Amino acid sequence: MVHGKIRRAAWVLAAVLLLALGGCSRVESVQAQAGETVSTALFDFTVADPRTLDAYEGIQIPEDQKLVTMLLTVSNTSDQTYTMFAEDFQIQWGDGAEDFGTCQPAVDDTMVPYGYELTPGDSRTGAMMVLVPADCDGLTVAYRELRADGKTAATYFVEVPL
Repeated sequence: MVHGKIRRAAWVLAAVLLLALGGCSRVESVQAQAGETVSTALFDFTVADPRTLDAYEGIQIPEDQKLVTMLLTVSNTSDQTYTMFAEDFQIQWGDGAEDFGTCQPAVDDTMVPYGYELTPGDSRTGAMMVLVPADCDGLTVAYRELRADGKTAATYFVEVPL
């Protein structure tokens, strides 16, 4: 979890710098744990049931990595339809410049698809599969909320123990 804290600290530092350079704009950072529901301006999401898998049909697991699955539930709490993407949620597992990624492309309909529509009040649950280093003992699922002008409004971090 130390790596996640370092990555999170870097994101928070970047947010503070944006705040200082951007005048009175405020960037919020929200911390949560796996299983907790996180509320953004437009939707709620939950990351739950993290597990390491020995195999999954359609996904090759390199020898120096492991495959982690977790359930992502997204619920539209707004009054508009939104297109969500699997890549909206970044997976972070260390403090290196390359210690992040997104979930694996869906190989079946139980996984989070590349893109999907959520109408008001609608929810969708799917498995997020991610390859991480074999010695990884925790990761962070991050979501960055952008304002209409393209600036960061808030960043959400969900700690996921493995």
